[in-house]
Amino acid sequence: MNVLLSELESRLSELREGLSAEGLTHLLVSKKGNICYLTGMETGVAVVGPDESILWLKDLYINHHSSLYLDDKYPFDVRVYGGGEVYNYLKDETQRLGVENVSVKSYRDLADKLGYNPSTTEVVESARRIKSPYEVSMLKKAASIAVKGMNKAFEVVRMGLSEAEAAAEVESELRRNGSECPPFRQGILLASGKSTADIHANPSQEKIRDNSMVIVDLGAKYNNYFSDMTRTITIGSAGRDERDVSEFIHNLELETIDRLEVGMPIRDIHDFVDGEITRKGYRFYHSTGHGVGLDVHEKPSVSSDSSDVVREGMVFTIEPGIYIPQRFGVRFEDMVYVGKKNIEVLTR
Repeated sequence: MNVLLSELESRLSELREGLSAEGLTHLLVSKKGNICYLTGMETGVAVVGPDESILWLKDLYINHHSSLYLDDKYPFDVRVYGGGEVYNYLKDETQRLGVENVSVKSYRDLADKLGYNPSTTEVVESARRIKSPYEVSMLKKAASIAVKGMNKAFEVVRMGLSEAEAAAEVESELRRNGSECPPFRQGILLASGKSTADIHANPSQEKIRDNSMVIVDLGAKYNNYFSDMTRTITIGSAGRDERDVSEFIHNLELETIDRLEVGMPIRDIHDFVDGEITRKGYRFYHSTGHGVGLDVHEKPSVSSDSSDVVREGMVFTIEPGIYIPQRFGVRFEDMVYVGKKNIEVLTR
């Protein structure tokens, strides 16, 4: 059995244990990240039960990807999707059904079709917090591509070039090195000057000016796994405040990574960063980090309301930042892997 098929078998086994622990018998799965995690590709609708796992797909995909879906060892019963088969199956099979967190409208539509209100669960998302060696290898490859893209950013970001022109060169480099899509699917974040105070600023036609800051937030996708990293680049000579904040945030990121250890509450990571930024006289406007895997943002959330603890096998970001409206912003971000013996930074 190849590595992927073995991974899928293991994931299904863990999922069934999770469902049983929540008092559920079946799970309906349709979100791209969860479908990919359980089936190996980002398409279809699946139902997993105690003794069965069924995947409904258009016949086009079954035939085009027959080497996966029609493999004798593939752990799903693959069926052609037509329209009402999924709901008819669930009506007949069980009343202890779990569904992913979906919009209120989607949930109501589903409940109307089923004739009952299923339970919502994040059992798949919770399982995805801990990466297998296979997943870590994919994430390391995605991270290595991101690093190459960031190296390109340091080469091309310069005075007189527009933000969009710089972004185009960086995204091209990421693609050349194996990224399956633009960073975060919609492209990199790249902002200069006052726009760096906008946490999610997209590249514009604004020209990069001398003696300014540029934030570059990028990632790559490799074999469905993402990466994420951010650097703040100084063009020319930055002012005293800019230099002070940049040095502070960079050092805070490194110190936060150094403090990580297995077993510590994840909220403590965020509270430390938030406290340090507050003592510096600024506000912290976002979480300290997030899990990275088949989605750019997934569990665990490195935030004050997290109930998770740092566990071996987790991969998440650390990304402190300070943003001063109408002036400038600074952010540094790296992906870390919690190994058995140490914390490994993947984006360096």
